[in-house]
Amino acid sequence: MTSGPLCLTAAQSAGVAQPKPAAVVFEDVTNHGGIRFRHLNGASPEKYMPETMGSGGLLFDYDGDGWLDVFLVDGGSLADPQLARQARHTLYRNGGDGTFRDVTSQSGITHRAYGMGACAADYDNDGWPDLYVTSFGANVLYRNRGDGTFADVTEKARVATSSWSASCAFADFDKDGDLDLFVTNYVDFGLDNNKFCGDRGNSVRSYCHPNVYNGLPSVLYRNDGDGRFTDVTREAGLYTTRGKALGVVFGDYDDDGWPDLYVANDSVPNFLYRNLGNDSFTEVGLYSGAAVASDGLPRAGMGTDFADYDGDGRLDLVVTNLDMQSHTLYRNFGRGLFEETTFASGIGEATMPFVGFGVAFLDYDNDGDLDLAIANGNVLDNASLLRQGATLPPTQPAVPQRRRGPLQGDRARCRRRSAAREGQPRAGAGRRRQRRRPGSAGHQQW
Repeated sequence: MTSGPLCLTAAQSAGVAQPKPAAVVFEDVTNHGGIRFRHLNGASPEKYMPETMGSGGLLFDYDGDGWLDVFLVDGGSLADPQLARQARHTLYRNGGDGTFRDVTSQSGITHRAYGMGACAADYDNDGWPDLYVTSFGANVLYRNRGDGTFADVTEKARVATSSWSASCAFADFDKDGDLDLFVTNYVDFGLDNNKFCGDRGNSVRSYCHPNVYNGLPSVLYRNDGDGRFTDVTREAGLYTTRGKALGVVFGDYDDDGWPDLYVANDSVPNFLYRNLGNDSFTEVGLYSGAAVASDGLPRAGMGTDFADYDGDGRLDLVVTNLDMQSHTLYRNFGRGLFEETTFASGIGEATMPFVGFGVAFLDYDNDGDLDLAIANGNVLDNASLLRQGATLPPTQPAVPQRRRGPLQGDRARCRRRSAAREGQPRAGAGRRRQRRRPGSAGHQQW
């Protein structure tokens, strides 16, 4: 996945005079900062589905010096072993002076499988953030030794999921003082199960839609407090093959003191799991109004995040989707219910042309209102050969969404700068999966 020109959306309240905001300008300092990462997706004529995803990453202070460091997940190649050996996850240490240094070689972090995403948290309560990496293939848990290096403790910790995992999140779902781990699993694609999709008559092969594959059950690992985890997916009421999970975020949406769980599914209804406080969950997505869009249809859910965007004290939701679907915003109005405010908020029209992957709420302009940062990409590299009128390039812009004041009846304005004016797009971060609440310590997935 790559990043491109920037589309900035400013929402204005209808009928309310807005003060002119101070200009907030971002400068691309990737090269100056020493970030030399370029994601390797290994795109092949075989059109293996994992080639459409990846570029995960996170920010975390792995060495405890007070500066956020960068970890970026690489893909690889499923068709070319020689190319696959070139793939390399990368850990950049923040020098505190605006520059980063590649410390991967001495960190103990290696590339084992076609990478997807990552999450970080201190699962063993030793004061150092640990790292979990998801993949098409073997996932890996790295324990932070506290001396700048990590140890692979996957087998010892009993978290060796080996299917197609997309995202992960840590949270203390049972409130026993130890962070537990949730891992999203996607579909049952395999190298021996690579179905032909596209136009066989004209010998045009494309990447398959997830609907041609079966969903996989995601996994909840309970932290046993001794460095090991136990798979409690079934006991917790979370086992299902109805999902095709990509995004995940923990958050207490009903304010009962227990972290709940939201899972963004691709082309099937999303899941909202309410924590019952007895080591189990119940799925309330459809009942709550947060499973499908306002037309009653599921979207291609990918990234997701919880935050209180309207300042009413309740956690709201955002989910990124495919182009021509718009990304979805759900407002929490209490009593366990959500209403979709996608177009009323202004993000509907602005996100319609884009394929959204990573998403995060943040107040980028420090005006007290939460804005949205969205990382976009694409999944088809030959759409014009298969769909009349399709003109979307493989590269799509990142889309910051600026909020100003109340969101009822807002309108969106989008200023786009073409890739031709801005020059060739550089490699960028991809998907993101979540958390940002107490008791859910480890999301930051790009």
